[in-house]
Amino acid sequence: MAGESEYIIRIARKEDVDQISDLVLRLKKLNEEFDPLYTVRQEAPEVVRKYVSDSLGREDVITLVAESSGRVVGVIRAEIRSRIFYEPLIAGVITDLYVLPSYRRKGVGEALISSLTKILKSRGVTLVSAEFPPMNKIAVEFYTNLGFKPLLYVFFKEL
Repeated sequence: MAGESEYIIRIARKEDVDQISDLVLRLKKLNEEFDPLYTVRQEAPEVVRKYVSDSLGREDVITLVAESSGRVVGVIRAEIRSRIFYEPLIAGVITDLYVLPSYRRKGVGEALISSLTKILKSRGVTLVSAEFPPMNKIAVEFYTNLGFKPLLYVFFKEL
């Protein structure tokens, strides 16, 4: 039986939708802990499943998984987006990154990012960013340690 530090990174497949959806839903619920503006909707499980399913096979979306013993233990999803006003003209934007707690601090997240950046580079993308709640200190530390820096602030005000 494989240990918790043994995993492979691969492109997500249709048969992974349920496991990926579970991880993405966990991520959204984690975001909720950082800010009430991220309160997860009651319909979230169905919405997440459609979001994940619709992402697979799209040219402008890359979804990778970390798999251990046939189980998806981590996921990263990125969109290739236009930057019509700036150079470079396209960027990879990490919209979702989640690793099961028992697989954290074992290089899984970093391996997902590394594999993603190789794919982005092969498609001519030279800039990658990540979107997450600013109060998520775990994500701030993780991305900062990988050389990411803040670029954009989004401010909200409840009406």
